Amino acid sequence: MSAARLLVLGLLLLAPALARAADRIVTLGSDVTEIVFALGRGQAVVAADETSTFPAAAAALPKLGYYRALAPEPLLAARPTLVLAGDGAGPEAVLRQVARAGVRVVTVPGGHDAAAVAAKIRAVGAAVGAPAGAEALARETAAALASAPRTGPRPRMLLILASAPGRILAAGTGTAGDGFIRLAGGTNVFTAEGYRPLSAEAALAAAPEVILVPSHVVEMLGGLAAVAREPALARLPAARAGRILVIDSQAALNFGPRLPQALAAVRARLGKG
Repeated sequence: MSAARLLVLGLLLLAPALARAADRIVTLGSDVTEIVFALGRGQAVVAADETSTFPAAAAALPKLGYYRALAPEPLLAARPTLVLAGDGAGPEAVLRQVARAGVRVVTVPGGHDAAAVAAKIRAVGAAVGAPAGAEALARETAAALASAPRTGPRPRMLLILASAPGRILAAGTGTAGDGFIRLAGGTNVFTAEGYRPLSAEAALAAAPEVILVPSHVVEMLGGLAAVAREPALARLPAARAGRILVIDSQAALNFGPRLPQALAAVRARLGKG
């Protein structure tokens, strides 16, 4: 085969990758944004939603609003060629309007277990033209998640998102908080579905040995000492034993590539890592 034909063949094979390399990407969801940057495609991201604050380069991007309450005008004003929408991004009608304007919109799957994280990474990799890097990152992340100790007692855990006089807002089944507790080797003491209010009396009856509090909630409530003094928490076994643990809100709950590090931090505090 002549050199000219080899050149043409090479360009044809590279065409999809070259086209994607020219993409103007908008990311909606902190997990999606982190994955794009982890795959080395961050330079193609032109805007993101308000939750996308990691890494630092993502925090500096123009922000389009909260990813669950978007408007079409800011999205289209960013002149994207690709919109990567994380689970729950929308409203769906807005994403459909963006797609009708000729923008490629890819919905990234969600989920709150190890398999979901790997699937999410692979989906983003396919969309941005980095399948090999995504496969490597997915395998690495899955291996890190699978390395967690599986033996020993499973501590009774409660993850809270807010506190008010006489009650707290807790993570029940089917939530990212519940998924994090399971991966951390714990048992969720709150068995209601979704994020629901939990009375101080019910929390006391549940008797959690460990309370997990996302970092943004700690900040909102005025610091860890203030959290420990909350009337709905102060009498719980976990509070009395000093086992109120702060977790990184995004690394722990967006089920992205930093999830293994967030889990390792909790295990280390519990003497399981």
